[in-house]
Amino acid sequence: MADQVSKVLVKNEICGLNFLEVMIRKGALPLKAVGSGFPLTMGVEAAGIVEKIGANVTGITKGERVAYAVIGSGAHAEYAKVSASRLVKVPDEISLEQAATSMIQGMTGHYLVHTTGRVNPGDKVLIHAISGGTGSLVCQVAKNAGAFVIGTTSTEAKAAKAREAGADEVILYSQRDFAEEVNRITDGEGVNVIYDGIGKKTFEKDFECLAMQGKVVSFGVVSGPPPPIDLSILAKGSFSVCRPSFFHHIKKEEDLKWRSSEVFEWIKTGKVKFGDFTVLPLSEGKKAYELLESGKSAGKILMKP
Repeated sequence: MADQVSKVLVKNEICGLNFLEVMIRKGALPLKAVGSGFPLTMGVEAAGIVEKIGANVTGITKGERVAYAVIGSGAHAEYAKVSASRLVKVPDEISLEQAATSMIQGMTGHYLVHTTGRVNPGDKVLIHAISGGTGSLVCQVAKNAGAFVIGTTSTEAKAAKAREAGADEVILYSQRDFAEEVNRITDGEGVNVIYDGIGKKTFEKDFECLAMQGKVVSFGVVSGPPPPIDLSILAKGSFSVCRPSFFHHIKKEEDLKWRSSEVFEWIKTGKVKFGDFTVLPLSEGKKAYELLESGKSAGKILMKP
């Protein structure tokens, strides 16, 4: 009961869909990654309007626009109960579609570039699946940090979107060996940071185009988990590997507020732009999942209750 009086009932206006939920449905991740077990309402991310407020809640009023990314919230629904400390207020200049996208993809771009990769001006960065929602945002944030950005994608149409996001070079991995191309582009020096959300299909080859003391950031497993790595591979260039978790980087309330406020400011000032949203009714959730799994979508897939 004490926990309930510190919560807020949010009327979800728009819900975000992420590969996290796809991996849960495939059985590749445990149910606890989005909830506590069956019966389970999927979803961790949404934006909406404050409907009711617990007795111990301060600083939030009914009718305010808010957004959140919370494990166990059951965000793919009309309403969700969320702890007040995990809500962020949405500025008037930000649409709820932008706010929902800012929660996981926006803040992922923030922590990957500024905390995990620590990208500095002049660094060379490789981003796999650069035309996707997360890849596009990481590209923009890295460019704003002064990096030279190379991306991989599957089609020329997606490559054009990547260039619009600021990519300096785009490699069609369906036509060329990405490691060979990266080495050609960088005159054999390789890149300082590789952002790999693909996993099994790309991970081992990443080390063929990594600069001395470079880092592979493995943050997704779209093609399956990466294979075990022989430490002697790292010794070849004093390489490092990390597997960061989004929720570890917003665990503290101050980090959540800091990252979300910076992402909102980037949107307001035009430093980052989201791609075209695909918005489907929540009742067509199956179709939304299939679209995300197909790899044919560009930008963020959202669902409206």
